Amino acid sequence: MTDKEYPYMIRVAWKNGDTVSDWDEKCIWAIENFGLPGNKYITDLNEQYMDFLFKDSQDAVHFSLVCQ
Repeated sequence: MTDKEYPYMIRVAWKNGDTVSDWDEKCIWAIENFGLPGNKYITDLNEQYMDFLFKDSQDAVHFSLVCQ
């Protein structure tokens, strides 16, 4: 997925051993730090990964350092 308004993508792959709690924590952290999707970032997901697309490159780097 690409979006001109949200050009900075961080892909977080589903890994063997990931739990629902692991993913809850990543999503909760994103919401607590960037708000709900739609303002600073949007998301796209499937059975192999979840993409977080950001408007600002610094937000993308911050998310990447914490959630990958």
